[in-house]
Amino acid sequence: MNDKKRLMDIINLIDKGKNVIDIGTDHGLVPLYLAKNGISEDILATDISEKSLEKLKLALDEDTKEIIRTKVTDGFKNIKKANNQIAIIAGMGANTIMDIIKDSLDFARNLDYMILASNINTEKLRIFLSENDFEIINDFLSYENDKYYDIIKTSYKKGKKLNLAETYYGKDDIKNKSKLLQEKLGIDYKKNMAFKKDILEKSQDKNALLRIDERLKAIEEIENIWKLES
Repeated sequence: MNDKKRLMDIINLIDKGKNVIDIGTDHGLVPLYLAKNGISEDILATDISEKSLEKLKLALDEDTKEIIRTKVTDGFKNIKKANNQIAIIAGMGANTIMDIIKDSLDFARNLDYMILASNINTEKLRIFLSENDFEIINDFLSYENDKYYDIIKTSYKKGKKLNLAETYYGKDDIKNKSKLLQEKLGIDYKKNMAFKKDILEKSQDKNALLRIDERLKAIEEIENIWKLES
């Protein structure tokens, strides 16, 4: 797991002794790590693909078979509520994560917390969580295989309203002035300025321009916060 930075960042947010549901587990790397390292003794690994779960089943030994159960299902469907239960939803886009939560909102609210990982449209996920009274406990970037991932730990408890900067880039990295976020802001600024130039020259798409300007404003807000703290 040393080369799986994103997965280790997820694992490090999990409290010992929780009953874990890993949605879309694929190869089951997180459940296997949790079981082998004594972090959880009750793990349900799910996937919509029977073929993907077979890879995990083949990796189970006599000890991990006692801890890890597998289930073919879509999201939280046909999973029983329990106490001391948490969920991981990773390896998919924000829209898919939102759909999973929306389809089983009561179930999601019953969880102690969820750990969500997305690398696209995460601002939409943050807005969705806030609108449905999920507090964002942790929210930071991870970097793996030349991609940035947003890692969010959230629970059903009304939290403070997010400002524009936090909506786009997550509160932890802004507060900590992380080098990873500084790198991403530079990339995003150049990319969005290029998009804006292209749109102004070719299409004048007002909705696209509004979205770009909003992100650029979020970047500016972060830079101003950091200047004030210098």
